[in-house]
Order: sequence, then structure tokens, then C-alpha cells
Amino acid sequence: MAQPLATRQHINATEDDLRQNRLGLMTQTQVDALQEHIDIYQARMDDVMKRAIIATGLITAVLVVIVFVQRALLPIAIVIELFVVGGMIYLTSDFNRFVQQLMIDHDAQAVRIVKGRVSHYTLRTHPLYETLRVEVTNYRLLDKSLADQFGTGELYQLYVLPQSQVVIAAEKVGEKGTGYLR
Repeated sequence: MAQPLATRQHINATEDDLRQNRLGLMTQTQVDALQEHIDIYQARMDDVMKRAIIATGLITAVLVVIVFVQRALLPIAIVIELFVVGGMIYLTSDFNRFVQQLMIDHDAQAVRIVKGRVSHYTLRTHPLYETLRVEVTNYRLLDKSLADQFGTGELYQLYVLPQSQVVIAAEKVGEKGTGYLR
């Protein structure tokens, strides 16, 4: 005997949002929320850039002083400096790329529909977003509290921004014929 369809669960969306998302479009509420996230991330990006430049400057100054005063090995100081500058460049370019992708999605106001089973297991953590694994692909959640609303192994229809791979809404999809056969 087959089990009845599960009740529909909406995540981060109203019925009007889902209706527009099914057509591949964002609602004005979702566009405004995305703009708020972009503004927050741009302010964070400015702060991260300032801190990275200050930290790199301080580390460089300390290394220069150590090399000239204590006659430390110059190759070791150069390697340390390369790691520090490389890390700063990677961090700022990763943040900047993500904000640029969000801006492209904001301008396009398009939504892609993805259907699959959800898992909370991810390989990478990020300070700007939470990741959500669907089948074999990782998607991003801007609101960390949304991750708790997804059930592992459940089938969901996700509405994802095409460039940034951010989930803006989701709904749990009932499965037909999932019961045991006798």
C-alpha cells in the first residue's frame, strides 16, 4: 500500500513567490532581499579589504625588521610574505567574485529550478554563506538558519540563482508510490 503524499513545506517563500519562481522569475520581495544581502556583503568586503591590507602591511613590516636586525634568512621571509599576500589575494578575490555573481543575478532576476535530494554534508565552509548539497552539487544559502529547515534525504524542488548558485526558495515535493509493495 502506497503512503499518502507528504504535506508541502515551503522554505523561505510565500505561495506568490513560488508561483513566480516556477515561471523562472524572482518576485520583487526576493529582489529586495537580494539587494539587502548585496549591500551587507559589499560593506563586509570593504571591511575585509581594510583588515587584509593592514594585516599584510604589519606582517611585511615585521619581516623587514627581523631580516635587517637579526639577519634572518631572507628566503624564509620571502616565502612567508608570499603566503600572506597570496592568502590575501585569494580571500578578497573569492569574496569579490561572489558579490559580483550576486549582482549579476540581481540584474537578471532569473531563477533556475533544481529538483533533488538534500544532504547537509558539505566539504567546504565559507564565511559568507552556508552550503547545501543536493545530489552531487553544492548550493549556497545566504541565511544560515535556512539550512536547519531542510531534511536530509528528502526530495525538494529548489529555486536557485543561476550565477551565484544561491537557493532563494524551496519546497518539499511529495513522492508518488513510495510505499512498500506487498
